[in-house]
Amino acid sequence: MKSKDDILTLLHMLDQNTAESLEDETLEFKQWISTPKELYKKIIEQVVCFANQNGGTIVLGVNDKTIGRQKALQGCFGYNLEEIKSRIYNSTDPKILVTTDELMVEPEKVTLILIQTPKAIGIVTTTEGEAKIRIGRECKPFTGSLRQKKMIEIGIVDFSAQEINIDCQEAIDPIEMVRLRNYLQTANPNSTLVTLNDADLLHQLELISGNKPTTSCLLLVGSEKVLRKYIPNHELIYIHMKNSIEYDFRLDLCSGILSSIEQLKQAIENFNHVTTIRDGLFHYEIKDFPEETYREAIMNAIMHRDYMEAGSIIIKQYKDNIEIVNPGGFIGGISPENILRQQSKPRNRLLAGSLRQLGLVEKAGMGIKRMFYCQLISGKELPKIEADQHQVKVILKDGLLDHNFIRWVKQSERDGTDFSLEMIMILSLMKRHKEISLQEASHFLQFDETRAKDILMNMIERNYLERAGTRNQLIYRLSAHLSQQLGDSIAYQRLKGIDEVRYPEMVLAFVKDHKKVTSSQVQELLNIDKYKASRLLKKLVDAGKLRKEGSKKGTFYLHCN
Repeated sequence: MKSKDDILTLLHMLDQNTAESLEDETLEFKQWISTPKELYKKIIEQVVCFANQNGGTIVLGVNDKTIGRQKALQGCFGYNLEEIKSRIYNSTDPKILVTTDELMVEPEKVTLILIQTPKAIGIVTTTEGEAKIRIGRECKPFTGSLRQKKMIEIGIVDFSAQEINIDCQEAIDPIEMVRLRNYLQTANPNSTLVTLNDADLLHQLELISGNKPTTSCLLLVGSEKVLRKYIPNHELIYIHMKNSIEYDFRLDLCSGILSSIEQLKQAIENFNHVTTIRDGLFHYEIKDFPEETYREAIMNAIMHRDYMEAGSIIIKQYKDNIEIVNPGGFIGGISPENILRQQSKPRNRLLAGSLRQLGLVEKAGMGIKRMFYCQLISGKELPKIEADQHQVKVILKDGLLDHNFIRWVKQSERDGTDFSLEMIMILSLMKRHKEISLQEASHFLQFDETRAKDILMNMIERNYLERAGTRNQLIYRLSAHLSQQLGDSIAYQRLKGIDEVRYPEMVLAFVKDHKKVTSSQVQELLNIDKYKASRLLKKLVDAGKLRKEGSKKGTFYLHCN
């Protein structure tokens, strides 16, 4: 939802844009309508629309089709905020309690009304039974398939637990049952489950409902023929890319998950080179792509994919990276910006639980952290995660191995030192930047500043980091002791101009956090004079990264759409 400051910032853009073009998934501008019946119909429809997605802000009193601030800002008249709240509450099912507030806009002296709508726990309709859902900038009819997807996302329905109307003996592949038993025994050698017959074992694992197999049962031990018929969207495609546009090997899999992951591993390993790092008597073999990392990424794609959405899980292996893409965006408020700190919310709960019992995925909430840790501890870059409402993409980069860093980590481990994921993340960040602020560390670690500061202080106590700068501009950098051990390979070089490469990045990050930036703020942020700040801002404007607004002392800069 948008704050008053967010709205005021957007209103500055109305001289070059319509309000409609500034809308997003959580923002809607609407013109004030003097006819109460028509007004409330539109408001309630929009509230339901927002509630069924991620919540949002309605701004009343703006003509969303007009360019020109003075023409667009028309204001609201003869309203009663409590009446608006009451009308919405009484016209929604379940009841939605919104927050209403006034926003006085200067110098036009018009009053807008903000209606803040929370995200609903379930599915909301009007009291007349009508419902829509926000998709991008539009309210779409909340159709049966969309409602089913919503129920899956909020945990009311588990697609992977649905019963399939087929005889178990006809559906199950005996070879896959043997494979399942082997995984189960490896995960828990003392388990008595493996002594049970097939039917009892599948019942104990809750993979059979009544006398029929569940979707999870078919995904794990179903025959390829049955999978293609009953779960047509289940497919994993591996492609080894010869270059950016050509491939030299492809593997299309519609077999059970257990068989598929073994075939995928073999395919990836055929092109997975090994580098040997020598450290005295010790030799460390580091693969281009650590097995634990890509396996975790693939298992997450299988566990979280949306089987109701057309498309396959696609694994593309390039010379220097692996891309894993699965259909279906994140659910439950998870995003790339908070994924490390959110409890795992699998779209397919029964399948996720079965994979954990078989030892194929980490316990809840640990898989992503494990993936990040294994990648970093091998001297690689952090996994990159991209997501929208239709898919999630994980990119694992090979990158140039940092030999000194790996030697230092291995030596430290031999000496009994334990590293947390957060410590390894901070050290990896130091490979690219000579110094970081508390705010940068907080954003990078996905922690609040208090927790991030505790981690930085612990690293100072261990003599990994040192502080520099003033109290108001405190920065953290590698300690001289650790810098000497790691050498130049950690990219800890106090060379003139190294920070300047990061100036645009830092300014854009500031605008992202604070919505806008001024020249004086850039000067303070980067500790540069006004002339250098002016040149930098002009460069960002010319590159289409920022847009200049205002004039003279009132000049500020915003992100381009």
